[in-house]
Amino acid sequence: MIRVFLDANVYFAGSASPTGASALILQLAAHGRIEITASRLVLLEAERNLRRKRPAKDLKAFHQCLQQIRLRVIPTPPETAWTRYEGVIHPKDVAILAAAVASRVTHLVTLDRRHFMTQAVSGAVPELTILTPGDFLRELVRHTS
Repeated sequence: MIRVFLDANVYFAGSASPTGASALILQLAAHGRIEITASRLVLLEAERNLRRKRPAKDLKAFHQCLQQIRLRVIPTPPETAWTRYEGVIHPKDVAILAAAVASRVTHLVTLDRRHFMTQAVSGAVPELTILTPGDFLRELVRHTS
């Protein structure tokens, strides 16, 4: 089973656009094809952004999605665990990277190429494969073929 940590922007995109790659990842999780782990911080960020930027139907889709998938929720790692990633990634993303590593997943899926897909980040967390939703789906197809 492939274990995945989704950034808040993937939940946002999947809830706002039911036909995109982010939505397909959530559907795969709902059908038990992948295992998703999240931190409370990521889920709160996704909900807050949907509430502020999207119509109510998208927030409802997010809540329905969370009910359909077997989601493993971990607490946000303590700030002492974040220090390893300070200076490696943008300060607003330190907690997300720390949570993904702490969750012991194989993949971190994000739409934030600028902050997560750098040599500094990949060098700091070689245990994680960091991909966009589309790239993750392509890898998943190769893995299951």
